Amino acid sequence: MSSGRNRARHVAPRRKTQRIIRVHSEGDKTEPKYLGRWGKIRGSGLTISWGVTGAAPMTLVEKARNDIRAMKQVRRRNEVPFDEVWCVFDRDAHANVSQALNEARQSGIHVAFSDPCFELWLVLHAQEHTAPLDRITANRLARELGLIDRKNKKDVPAAAWQVLEPGYADAKARAQTLAKRHETAGSSPRSNPSSDVWRLVDVLST
Repeated sequence: MSSGRNRARHVAPRRKTQRIIRVHSEGDKTEPKYLGRWGKIRGSGLTISWGVTGAAPMTLVEKARNDIRAMKQVRRRNEVPFDEVWCVFDRDAHANVSQALNEARQSGIHVAFSDPCFELWLVLHAQEHTAPLDRITANRLARELGLIDRKNKKDVPAAAWQVLEPGYADAKARAQTLAKRHETAGSSPRSNPSSDVWRLVDVLST
């Protein structure tokens, strides 16, 4: 008769009840505050594990690649890894954005990307915007709409959620329409103006 110790070797590893989403973000305040709110709306079934914040796209992708490697090692030990690994970054004035996007795709890293910047995504919650714009203009629009604080330009004030939460479905539809317009014109769906942050929000809020 086998011992209890031997029988224990055949017990399957305990599965976690929470989904864990690993996020590395170029922004160190606006993006974490916005995405963290959606994580809370999701409730106790999901945890955001914050990685690097306030770094350039290639740095984020390299850190995320380390997570992917760690996930593969953890799987070999029959433990439960992160469910998904994401990077959140913008076009801004970065010279290596295309490289970062390509390397993320090749490594199995999800990317929530905005052109020219994350603030455009906030604006889309309140109104449509189809004309190309720069980062300064996107920030100004977000401030005028009350979606970022006028004094602390990286903060999302509590009052903004009166627009952001009910406006999410519209923001997603507007962002998807922008992507289709770019594709119809023969350009990348991530051209200016564009944002696919909704892809990550859907993960966090459904």
